[in-house]
Amino acid sequence: MNIKFVPMDTATAEHLRSGAPDSNGNPPERKISDGTGVPCRCCMKPVGQGEPYLIAAWRPFKATHAYAETGPVFLHAEPCMADPVAPGELPAFLSSPDYILRGYDAGERIVYGTGGVIGRETISARIEELLADPTVKAVHIRSSRNNCYHCKAVSDIPPVAD
Repeated sequence: MNIKFVPMDTATAEHLRSGAPDSNGNPPERKISDGTGVPCRCCMKPVGQGEPYLIAAWRPFKATHAYAETGPVFLHAEPCMADPVAPGELPAFLSSPDYILRGYDAGERIVYGTGGVIGRETISARIEELLADPTVKAVHIRSSRNNCYHCKAVSDIPPVAD
């Protein structure tokens, strides 16, 4: 299975960079990175030391419902783009020793029994296992320490038409 890692969409990033309100109705906060612990959700790379970045509340769901969590995210203050992630690799910003992975169905609801803290070295295998379940359409990757959303993973192989 080919896994596609999906970052924050460009339209949302540009909305926030323009100073427009975040998912909580507040303007993004502008900071300067010390070079550690600032993973950009738009390009999926770390924000380098001395670079400006934004902190904003974001709900990475299409609709509001009980499972549509909102939380803090970081992104470069200037436009950036994600590089393709090579098969078998993880995005550059996933450098912690472990993450929370959770499977979501087509309605963006948690598929119970899919959540857990997974070591970095087994993330890809766990994503493949979760996406092999036909009810799981996406896997969210979150910080295991702060529960912050990082990105989602989906199968890069389109479904076969009936």
